[in-house]
Amino acid sequence: MIGNDTVLPAVTLPPVRLSEAMLYAVLRGSAAVTVGGSAHTVSAGSGLWVPAGELVGVTPASGAIVLPVPAGGSGQTLPALVRVPEHGNAGLLHAFAHALGHLDGIRSPTQLEVRGASPEPLPAPPPPRDEALRAIVELLASAPGLGLAAAVEAAAPGWSPRTVQRRFQAETGWTLTAWARRQRIRIGAELISDGRDLEWVANRVGYESLAAFTRAFAEATGLTPGQGRAGSSAACMYETLAELGRQPGQADGARRTWTRVNGAHVAVWSAIGCAELVVGGRTLALGAGEAVVIPAGTPNEFRIPVGTLLMPLGYRSAMTGPVGAPLRPARIGGVEQPGMLEAILATYTRIGVVDVDPDRGFAAVLAGSERAAVTPESELLGRAANRFAREPELGLPAAAARLGTSERELCAAVASQTGEQFAAWLRLLRMTRARNQLGDGETPTEISRELGYAHLPAFSRAFRAVHGAGPTVLGVPNLRPTRAAWGREMRVPASAL
Repeated sequence: MIGNDTVLPAVTLPPVRLSEAMLYAVLRGSAAVTVGGSAHTVSAGSGLWVPAGELVGVTPASGAIVLPVPAGGSGQTLPALVRVPEHGNAGLLHAFAHALGHLDGIRSPTQLEVRGASPEPLPAPPPPRDEALRAIVELLASAPGLGLAAAVEAAAPGWSPRTVQRRFQAETGWTLTAWARRQRIRIGAELISDGRDLEWVANRVGYESLAAFTRAFAEATGLTPGQGRAGSSAACMYETLAELGRQPGQADGARRTWTRVNGAHVAVWSAIGCAELVVGGRTLALGAGEAVVIPAGTPNEFRIPVGTLLMPLGYRSAMTGPVGAPLRPARIGGVEQPGMLEAILATYTRIGVVDVDPDRGFAAVLAGSERAAVTPESELLGRAANRFAREPELGLPAAAARLGTSERELCAAVASQTGEQFAAWLRLLRMTRARNQLGDGETPTEISRELGYAHLPAFSRAFRAVHGAGPTVLGVPNLRPTRAAWGREMRVPASAL
């Protein structure tokens, strides 16, 4: 689990190019989702699945909840409208928790997929606002054999084709080539639905052969022109209407997180079911709807039974003040509790909600839980964890000096609060960071150097001692594509781990 020194408000995500397929499921309200140049309004009870490679922008309406999760597409290549029945929300939340990569040691493979597509019309490509650009593309669409240079000369004398291409993409998000291809396919689909001969249609919309038109039509719609004739009475650019399912053979089983040491205080919520927390050598039961704050620097792990949904609610830097060891969890309610899911989305994504305070969840847990009194030793432990998160290469003497204490006092504080000797505790904290960095797609060599190890073998031995396998064989997935799709290019600044 990770945290951040500065809690930023949630904002909408500027368009990003997806490197993995994503489902944007709307649980409440509505959201505007742009894919390429096409705009979609997605309402509660549905979602929009988008294949990898598309340029996507997401803007939730005020009060909306959008849950972004990785999802397979059964070979689909077009955006798909997906039905999201209310009883499927638990599965979506489990998939979202997996994708966070904080609670489980190894992120599960993509568990959700969309399937069962049926054709529906897609909107036309977006027209440019500029009248000259609009005249050029209308000319290209109506006279496909004309060519760009001739169309520019006829509709906008004095402009260069290069200027037209640059301005057109800036206004629409589409290249002229992609725009013209889509428009020609739409015109062709209308002609096909009118009963025109397929070869005549192919020639009419600018293709040299029926085979070339058929390939372009299938790439754009997922159908052959013949299938389009049978199934469509309107412009035949398709999005799919699909059902949300689970990939075959996958099920949530009992889990046990790897032991870690965080550089920030982290709030964790048992949103569905019960869990067991081992923190600082003590075992604490979390009932359904209960949550707890884990103090910075304290070793912890969770045992998660089948069906339990455990989610991080938020975090605060240890520099904002100490937090005592948990004695009794806060009872904040289950997954239906208003405000908690919004707080998670505001904390870990930039597209799930708008105008929501990310600190809401953490503050609720802190206020509702019972904690041990803060002692000088526990306060020092939190500051030490934050310091080493900021500067992981520090040795004991330098760290003690920066913390304004002696080496002996620092070692004593670590031992009394965690039950670990200083060297073992520091190794666990560093390897917590190392595993997070693997999730950022960093290489073991890069991580080893940043953590201050003189040689890669020494880092690998330390990593294996904590995680049971070396950094090259553990199988930690690269979470960067998901974070980028959520508006978080990396986990958070190193100072907040």
